[in-house]
Amino acid sequence: MADSVSMDFSDLLKLTADLGTVPVAAVHKVRQATEVSARNIKDSWQKAAAVKDTGAAKRYPKSIDYDMELDKDGQISAVIGPNLGKPQGALGFLEDAPGGVSAAPQHNDRLALALNIGDFERGLLKATE
Repeated sequence: MADSVSMDFSDLLKLTADLGTVPVAAVHKVRQATEVSARNIKDSWQKAAAVKDTGAAKRYPKSIDYDMELDKDGQISAVIGPNLGKPQGALGFLEDAPGGVSAAPQHNDRLALALNIGDFERGLLKATE
């Protein structure tokens, strides 16, 4: 089994560049597509982590959260991951970090992204049509 996941983001990067020309009226739909995908990634990550974490880190999956951000330039983004303010949120560095501890990283974050990237791309395309 491979130690890492490789993904081709070239189409997504081209789409991101094209979003710079999106009419103002489409911004709401782009934000909606981003939020739906963020929620789906969060849910997938929680589900994968819950299957693997039945011992000391059993509350870690519920710490996975997302925040939507809209900066002053109108860029829309979502930050997805363990919320340090929730119980066991700080365990993210053990569960999904690139090693350095006795337990191997679980890569639940990469799995969740891989499962949802296609829907995100389709959502952005639909939002900008």
